[in-house]
Amino acid sequence: MMRRVRLFAVIAALVSASSVQAQPDAFAAARARGELVVGVPYLAPPPAAGAKIRTPDGLDANMAEKLGSSLGLPVRLQQVTPDQAGAALAAGQVDVVLADRDGSQPQSVAELPTGYGARPKALIRSDTRLRKPGDARGHTVCMAEAATASKALAESWGAVVRTYRVPSDALVAVREGTCDIGLVDDAVWEPLVRFPEWKKFSSTLAADGVRRERVWLLPASDAAGRTWVADQMKAWNRSDAWKTMTAKWARDVAFDVYLDQEVPDCHG
Repeated sequence: MMRRVRLFAVIAALVSASSVQAQPDAFAAARARGELVVGVPYLAPPPAAGAKIRTPDGLDANMAEKLGSSLGLPVRLQQVTPDQAGAALAAGQVDVVLADRDGSQPQSVAELPTGYGARPKALIRSDTRLRKPGDARGHTVCMAEAATASKALAESWGAVVRTYRVPSDALVAVREGTCDIGLVDDAVWEPLVRFPEWKKFSSTLAADGVRRERVWLLPASDAAGRTWVADQMKAWNRSDAWKTMTAKWARDVAFDVYLDQEVPDCHG
C-alpha cells in the first residue's frame, strides 16, 4: 500500500513539474499586465445602451480567446489595421495582431500562419435563379461592416451593397427579403445552413474571390513568442479546433438571428 502511495506521489510531482515547464517564456509583458492584448483589423461599434450583445464577424474573437486561454489570461481586443501593426507591436500597445497574409509587413514583423483561410460565400433563397456571380448585378448584397473582402467582391459584381454592424443584422435582412444575397465566410457557411431554419437559404453562387489566410503578427525579435504560437497552431490543427470554432460561430449567429426576428421571415 505504501509503495502505491509513493508511486502516486511521484506521478503527481511529475505532472506538477510538467505543468510548470509548460508555462511559456513568451508573452512576459502580457502575463505581467494580467491580460493578453490582441490587435484585430476591425472592432464593431459597441451596441446601443440596453441592446443585446451580438456575435462579431469572423473568428478573430474566438481565436484570440483561445490563445489567451492557453496562457491562462483574459483577452482584450484592440483595433489595429495591418499598416499599424508594426508600430503597435514595437510600442507594446498589443502583444500580437491578427491580420490577413499580404506580404506587406516590414522585416521587424513576423507572420505566423494560423492554418485558417476563407473567402466570401453567398447565402441565397433556394427558390431564386441566382447561381453565378454575374447574376448578382443590380441585386442587393449584404454583409457585416468588418467583411471588407465581401464588400469589395460584391462591388466587383455590380451589386448594390449594404453593410451592417454585425453579421446577424445582415442575415436578418436576407431572411426578411431586404437583401437578395448575404455573404459570410465559406468556412462558416456549411455549419450555418445545416440548421433547419436555414435550409431554404442554402443556395449559393459559384465560388469567386481570393482565399485569405489569417496570420498572427509578432515582433520578429520575439523568438520565444513565435515558437510558442507556432506550437499552439500545430496543436489547434491536430485537435481540429477550426471545425469547433466555425461550428460555434454558426450556432451563435443562428441564435442571434433567431432572437432578432420577432416573427418568421416574411416569405413564409
